[in-house]
Amino acid sequence: MDSVQFALALEKYDITTHQPQPPGYFLYVMLGRFVNFFVRDANSTFVSISIIFSGLTVVAIYYLGKELFDNKIGFLAALLALTSPNIWFHGEVALSYIVEAFFSTVVALLCWRLYEGKHKYIWLSAIILGISGGIRQNTIVFLLPLWLFSIKEVPIKKSIASIGLLGIVCLLWFVPMIWMTGGWNAYREAFRELWLFNSGTVSVFEKGWPSFRKFSSAVFVFTIYGIGAGAFTLGTAVYSLIRHRRLTSLDLVKVKFFSFWLVPPVLFYLLIFIHPANPGYALVFLPAVLVIAAVSIRYMGDRLKQIIKKDLFAFISAVVIAINISFFLFSTLPVSSAEIRNHDRNLSIMLDGIRAFEPSTTAVFAGPYIFYGFRQVMYYLPEYRAYQYDVRVARSGEIRNTFWGVNRSTFATDEIVLPAEVSNFIILLISIDKYRFERLPGVELKTLFPSDISIASGDISLIKKIFPEQRIR
Repeated sequence: MDSVQFALALEKYDITTHQPQPPGYFLYVMLGRFVNFFVRDANSTFVSISIIFSGLTVVAIYYLGKELFDNKIGFLAALLALTSPNIWFHGEVALSYIVEAFFSTVVALLCWRLYEGKHKYIWLSAIILGISGGIRQNTIVFLLPLWLFSIKEVPIKKSIASIGLLGIVCLLWFVPMIWMTGGWNAYREAFRELWLFNSGTVSVFEKGWPSFRKFSSAVFVFTIYGIGAGAFTLGTAVYSLIRHRRLTSLDLVKVKFFSFWLVPPVLFYLLIFIHPANPGYALVFLPAVLVIAAVSIRYMGDRLKQIIKKDLFAFISAVVIAINISFFLFSTLPVSSAEIRNHDRNLSIMLDGIRAFEPSTTAVFAGPYIFYGFRQVMYYLPEYRAYQYDVRVARSGEIRNTFWGVNRSTFATDEIVLPAEVSNFIILLISIDKYRFERLPGVELKTLFPSDISIASGDISLIKKIFPEQRIR
């Protein structure tokens, strides 16, 4: 869904209709517009950006590992990044997370140089941090504590000036974003709508233990997707340090550095929000974990060398890398090449299934599916009227508007008004939802093999009975 919304934003930037979704991703979309001027295809544009930035991220992680530790750690961390299933996957899809990983790594690298006393990098760090906020607005929030930590030894006048520079850089993308949205009130309302009906209603403070359990599981799994078999060496190294009481041997400065990098995003994801089906969220802190994983491999190699008198560093590294490559190429994980192939295949099957119906007389309905929803229909089949059925009610009693689209134009409405010529409906269903339609009178259910997508269809007069909570006329 997010990929389609980025694609639609290339044609019309409008956060109020989620083109793209709030908070805006302004510089990412503008970068897409620049690349699309040459590529002339939205999906290829954003995939090309992901490919380029995945390579740049690997390079940045190498330099980070090298400067924090040494060339050996830098090289291994880069290899772990190169073969990380999570990074590899997001280097091949039309999403902004791999760009965030690059900026997160570069900001961290500049912060380390600042902490080491190389104060000349403060101006560049402020500029890069400001740009990162224009790519993904959460990035600057998550990385600001690390940046402030790194400039604490910088002369006060230079620090204040750098904060001013950071503010100017942010204004250079924030003001155009607000203007293109239609003004501050329009932007504020779009952000409020997202928070009120999505991100802001599922925090631990709202839902308690169930949310924490779901969020913590997502953070853990997404991190494992990132470091793969490196999780074993990392866990073993931590266990060894604790068991042999070697935690005091850790470099306290580096512990603080990684803590300021890791804790803000992880705390947000644990307590406020993380989407359980979106491993890309972890990419803002994953470069830090990859460097730590590389250090853990060397630590385990050194410990084994003391025991068996043989250096196994290269062997352990090769095994971890080989397993990670296998995870991406041969597994069916959500961050694998098979997932990309299956999604593209299933999407084509779904679109072909819809094409069997006359567009002028058919209304297409889809639930809030992020992989096979109304956004994909309205982008690839713009001649159809596509609606998202997703009734949400806030505590205040406010009902969320319904999003729908036709001819690649998106609309938000409090009531669905169907044209007189629409005589039948299609409802897109994934396997978990299709069973409620199996015995409904007047509804034909067809499964689109070999995908797990089904299409329920019937006369439009039935639609109000099927969705009684949706306002339709």
